Amino acid sequence: MRIILFSLPIMLSLALVSCKGNKRNNGDGFPDNFNQLTDTAKVSYVMKNTTPDSVARFICRASLGKIKNVRIESIGIATNYAYEKYTGDNLDLFGNSYDSYIANLPLSDKMRIYALAGTEDPQGLGLQLGLEYLQSIRENNLKPEDVERELKAFKDACKNDPETYQRFLVGFKTVLKTDKNNDMPAGIYERFINYE
Repeated sequence: MRIILFSLPIMLSLALVSCKGNKRNNGDGFPDNFNQLTDTAKVSYVMKNTTPDSVARFICRASLGKIKNVRIESIGIATNYAYEKYTGDNLDLFGNSYDSYIANLPLSDKMRIYALAGTEDPQGLGLQLGLEYLQSIRENNLKPEDVERELKAFKDACKNDPETYQRFLVGFKTVLKTDKNNDMPAGIYERFINYE
């Protein structure tokens, strides 16, 4: 009798583990057919299983192709769906997390997200990125060598669209001239005010 009572918790644990193991998923916690769902169905699934800030990150990362075997085809549709379904504090948390995530992306990813969302005029996209970049440097405490690395990666991402890169530089230099001698390390201004 003691053996049965002693082994009962072990058998129960094994049964629970095996039940979890039978849940079909692609290894990332998503159902096997997840990528065949519409964008709104994908967002709906994630909304039911996690927090609004995680949903915001999911939409951005899946749109950029940063989640294995999961893709959001239209970031606009996915984002609008979440904005329509959330209310109150959840809506605020989603919106703030979404904006914050995008604001802290490396330049090349931020450009891709803006282009995918279609929220920026393609002609003004580079300029907008340039105008926003100093704030990103400030918030992320980037050092001059970090900025240099990001600018090189961004230039490479713009190799088929050099006008966007040039517009970015115009915006970035404009902000640097306006913001000079503010709270940024002098090395940022000195190194990038005439950057090409």
